[in-house]
Amino acid sequence: MLKIRKNRINPCGMYENPKPFIAALGGYRVVARALRKTHTTVHSHMQAGVLPAAWYDALCQMAFDASLEEPPRSMFSFLQIEEDAA
Repeated sequence: MLKIRKNRINPCGMYENPKPFIAALGGYRVVARALRKTHTTVHSHMQAGVLPAAWYDALCQMAFDASLEEPPRSMFSFLQIEEDAA
């Protein structure tokens, strides 16, 4: 049997969590404006340690534009299929 779960593994790349990545992009208010979200929405996801998967492409583009390393997919809430251990 297969299970679907949200991927919440800590990334091993340059950014260990969303906070330094968001800071490198200019802060959560700058990111919120770019994503057309409220600053409290971006801040809440940043503090939770997992960003919505729907933001991945936009944040990769922002990172590219800022000459930053692309964020690891593990920093986002992508669904992942796993085989049941039983």
